[in-house]
Amino acid sequence: MSKSYLNKVELRDGQIILFHRQNAKKPIYHMRIHVRGMRDVYGNKLTYVQESTGETDLEEAKRYALDKYDDLRLRTKKKEPVKQLSFEDLYVIWWADKRQRLEANHFAKGRSGVPQRVGWYEKHAQRYWLAYFGSMKLEEMTQAFVQGYWTWRMTYWVRADEQERKRHPNHAVQPAKKSMDMEQSALREIFGWANSMKLLSHMPIIENPFARKGIAPNRRPSFSAQEFKRLDAYLNKWVEGRGGNDTRVNSAHKFNRQLLQCYIHFLAGTGMRTGEVLQLKHKHVRVERSEVAETQYLKISVPKNTKTGERIVSSQSSVVAVYRELRELTGHTDAEDWVFCYANGKKNEGFYKTLPKMLDEIGLLYDEHGQRRTAYSLRHYYAEQRFVEHGYNAAVYDMLCTNMGTSRQQIEDHYVRKGIMMDVDVLIGGGDFAHSNVATTGGTERERAQRKLDAMQEAAKRRR
Repeated sequence: MSKSYLNKVELRDGQIILFHRQNAKKPIYHMRIHVRGMRDVYGNKLTYVQESTGETDLEEAKRYALDKYDDLRLRTKKKEPVKQLSFEDLYVIWWADKRQRLEANHFAKGRSGVPQRVGWYEKHAQRYWLAYFGSMKLEEMTQAFVQGYWTWRMTYWVRADEQERKRHPNHAVQPAKKSMDMEQSALREIFGWANSMKLLSHMPIIENPFARKGIAPNRRPSFSAQEFKRLDAYLNKWVEGRGGNDTRVNSAHKFNRQLLQCYIHFLAGTGMRTGEVLQLKHKHVRVERSEVAETQYLKISVPKNTKTGERIVSSQSSVVAVYRELRELTGHTDAEDWVFCYANGKKNEGFYKTLPKMLDEIGLLYDEHGQRRTAYSLRHYYAEQRFVEHGYNAAVYDMLCTNMGTSRQQIEDHYVRKGIMMDVDVLIGGGDFAHSNVATTGGTERERAQRKLDAMQEAAKRRR
């Protein structure tokens, strides 16, 4: 026994030792307990457990130590780790394993860089899960405490101060159903893993009452054709330093504004995900000419290290001019240079503050339902405009699914607002818009319905 242990008291034939620490400010009893066969959370053998009883009275310290001894014996008999973990301890152990599996799966698909899902887990863990569950011991977590997370989470940004909101300008005051569903799945995985590894003796019910089945997922807000025209007109003034709130705009600001203008047009003309566009290098982009109309367009090879991996994207013809403007603006045009980069050639990571600030200046930050627009809204705008131009039919769905790297179900659920084809402009027609619409869709709604019926009848004949 170390000489630093004072007033030693032995219990259970020396398996429990109570003592005072030398030079301690308070005469609190500490305990050192040995139980044969004890193991830690990694399966390593432990000789003893040493911690404070929190008691200055010897009899109370004995009672506490004997209770702890019985608890350790029971845990050892059930082959459970003897140390009680906090949620933070659990997360560190679980995340080391989970991250390794995510990265292995990512690299197995031939992708490079950090998987997007890794960033999602780390962001949500630091901001939400650890902030709420953090230091709470797993064995002390009640169902009421676990269930209380959802109310805390749903009101997080309502309670956040102005400084935190400014640090995270892309926050949503009302979390989307999809976001909450993803958090629910992640927390179920964490607690389920803890239960399977015997780090947690019970599995709490992880169910978000605010994301019940049957509630339609929120679509991200898009832009109408008129709203996009407003945005485009304002951008032309804004990049020159003639915005509504401008006083003095230097050359660096003008450069970044021009870059954002190109970014907006690039997204609206390709339907690509925001992360995909920012991963592009010039080697991924080629100017091609269509065979029938002989119209120039961009043939874009989406890199492996993106959400859905490699695919080919064909841009709208207008994006060719945007791409040429980008090359001239940045001056970094080598094959390995980033398409969207700063003046020094460093990769641009997004416009998370500049874009919402600019949209707010012209009253387009929120749609008519109060939903906040983001850069992703331009992907939705792209999808909606293709349907306005070409109508709803299987060919258009197939084209969009391929070009956007998604599925028909995703397009119907998340990308296209209900009733988009019921817009007055489409129903009654008028001017050039009506003529171009008829030309590209091949006629009226009645004609399209008749063609669909004919196709169904033909398919039925073939089956017979």
